[in-house]
Amino acid sequence: MEDGAVAFDLAQSKYSISGERNKCVLHLWSSERDVVRRVIEAEMKNEVLRLEVQRLGQAHPSKLEICRERERRTPTAKRAARLTYARVLQRVLEKNLRGYTVAKLTTAMDLERSFGPIYTRGLLRQGQSAIAVLGVNLEETQASIDAALTFGILWLDSCRQEQAGKLVVEGLSLFVPPGTSSLVRERMSQLHREAAKWRLYEFDEREDRLKEIDVSDRGNIATRLVHWTDERAVRERFADSIA
Repeated sequence: MEDGAVAFDLAQSKYSISGERNKCVLHLWSSERDVVRRVIEAEMKNEVLRLEVQRLGQAHPSKLEICRERERRTPTAKRAARLTYARVLQRVLEKNLRGYTVAKLTTAMDLERSFGPIYTRGLLRQGQSAIAVLGVNLEETQASIDAALTFGILWLDSCRQEQAGKLVVEGLSLFVPPGTSSLVRERMSQLHREAAKWRLYEFDEREDRLKEIDVSDRGNIATRLVHWTDERAVRERFADSIA
């Protein structure tokens, strides 16, 4: 966790530690993100390795915690974070999607229909049409974010059944944290276009900013430019060692 938000699930990510010029450098990477931090201080407390780290190019340090348990927040803290997210999401929807009325968002348990408190669910109404809404906050695990589309489809079906004869629920708008949408986008791009209107947004809850993701874009999702190696020059340089 970095500054209180889940950054990596180490069961699905990789890391390296190096020491150069008496500096401890921690490199963490996954399919979603890649970060490098210089470790300034470290302490172990309650099975949590607490690090004071510095981002490259920045003067002010930040906090990074490596937790033995996947979920270390108390139930009260998790509930508070989810309720806060629901309020912020509703405010942003009302601000950015004018013409729609936001029905009350909820995180209530509904085990009969497989809904837990992780996802915020609601409905956007405009006349006789509506859009199902499902969002997940940045403090949840990447696995929960990746599973959001599954629960979004379940929520869309539930809304259509409940509103049958009253509203036409045209589709699903899914909201995930910034930089976490690649797998959801890939999955959403495979869904039937005539079954529903599928929309995906990255929602920065800290800055109240929405960014719609083009799920039809099937080009390069991630690119990496590596330094070209002149094989002949390398062989000449290391000829003696090779011999």
